[in-house]
Amino acid sequence: MVGDFSVGKTSLTQKFVNNVFSDKYLTTIGVKIDTAIVADTKLIVWDVAGRDSLSPINASYLVGAAGVVLVCDGSRASTVSDLLDIWNTVTERIGVVPAVVALNKADLPEWNISDEMYAAFDKQSWDVFPTSAKEGDNVKEMFEKLVNKLSSQVV
Repeated sequence: MVGDFSVGKTSLTQKFVNNVFSDKYLTTIGVKIDTAIVADTKLIVWDVAGRDSLSPINASYLVGAAGVVLVCDGSRASTVSDLLDIWNTVTERIGVVPAVVALNKADLPEWNISDEMYAAFDKQSWDVFPTSAKEGDNVKEMFEKLVNKLSSQVV
C-alpha cells in the first residue's frame, strides 16, 4: 500500500483485514504489516508510511513486493496526480509489478476525479477501484483483483 499521507492506506488495510474503520487519524511511522487470506493465497500487506514533498516513500520497504496498491484520496486531486510519481519510485526500485489503484474516500461529497485522471490510469493499464474504507465499498474486490493479477503471473 503506497500513496501520499492521509489518503486512507491504513484504513483500507484495516477494513480489509479486520473489517473495522476508525475516524481517528494515526500517522503510520515506517510500515505496518498485516496478513489476510484471499482465494487460498496468503497476502502480506505492507502499509508503507505516506509520502509528501518533505518525506518521500522509503523505497527499501518496497523490496520484494510482488504487487502494489496505489492509494489516493479522491477528494484531493493532488494525491491522484501524485500516483504517477509514486509509481515511478516503485518501478525504479523493484521494476514493474502488478498494480491496482484505490481511489479512496468515494463516500465523500468532495469527490474530485476528472475524466483526464481516469485517462491517465487507463494509459497505465491500471485497474481502478473507487473505494470507501468507511463503507467498505470495493475494498475486498480491489484486493481480490490484485491477488488475481499476482496468481496469473505465477509460472
